[in-house]
Order: sequence, then structure tokens, then C-alpha cells
Amino acid sequence: MYLRLSILSILFLVSCKKYKDPAPFTDDRIKNKYCNDPSAINYNWDFPGVPDNTVCIYPADIFKGNYFYRDSILNLEGGVLKTDSFPITITQLDSTHLTIAGFCGGNTHSAKATRFFSFVLDSLVGYGQVFCNNKDTISGGGSKFSLSDTSTIQFDYILQTDTGVVIHQGTATKQ
Repeated sequence: MYLRLSILSILFLVSCKKYKDPAPFTDDRIKNKYCNDPSAINYNWDFPGVPDNTVCIYPADIFKGNYFYRDSILNLEGGVLKTDSFPITITQLDSTHLTIAGFCGGNTHSAKATRFFSFVLDSLVGYGQVFCNNKDTISGGGSKFSLSDTSTIQFDYILQTDTGVVIHQGTATKQ
């Protein structure tokens, strides 16, 4: 009995082959490259094709650069109270993180970009990130309309001050 069971077990092990995946489908007519990284903006665009992550465009890529910012300070009803303009610089730290300089002297503000053509200022304390004087905070962000919009960013942000809320909207134009 044990001998028969041993022989059957050996025959079973010898007769079984490990499964092997079939060769991947190839078509010599497909030459276009596509980004295969889910964190990239252009993930799987131009699929089917040849995966090549050197064509990937990451969220922070589309915002980096030097801009001229035109700011509007609004009242709570949306009316313009005051306008201002000044240069700003957006620096890419990695695929999603940015710093924004120019709102107040040498201070920089941290932001995180998304795959959907927008970024938000990181919240560090209270109602946002510390602004210029260490009493006020800033919260909000910016966006582009599409990947082909290479020259402008729309900003919407709020300053929480010791005297109340100040609403800002503006457009940054790449220099």
C-alpha cells in the first residue's frame, strides 16, 4: 500500500510541469512610446505602445519656472479692492513637491502638485502655512487648464490675518 502510494506520488511529481507564461504579444507596427508610471500626468497616454517612462510628465514638471504674478485682493462679495503684481519663482523639489518664492521677501511656501493640473499649499499650522510675519497664514493653491497651457497659472488663496480674512485671486504668467 505504501509502496503503491509512493510510486504514484513520484509519477505525479515527474509528470507535472511548472506553468510557463506565454511570450508577450508583439506587433512591429506599434512603435509609439507611452508612460507607464501611474503617478505621472500622462500615464498610459498613447497606449498601446512601448512602455517608456522617459516620456512621463510629472505633476511638478508643469509648474516650475519664473512667473510674473498679477494679484487681486477681493472683498467677501468678490469685488476687487486692490491689485498688485510681482515676480514669483516656483521650484520643483521632486515629482510632486514645489516651493513658491516671491510672495514675501525671501520666504518660500511649500506646495504639492496633483496629476490633475493643480497644486495646493501644504498646511503646516492652524488654517494654513505661516505667511510673511509669522502671525498670518496662507492656504489655497493654483491650477492650469490643461497640459498644453504652458504659460499661465491661476491662483486662489486666502490669508488669515489678525484682522480677518483676505481673499486673493490672480494669474501668473511664465517669463
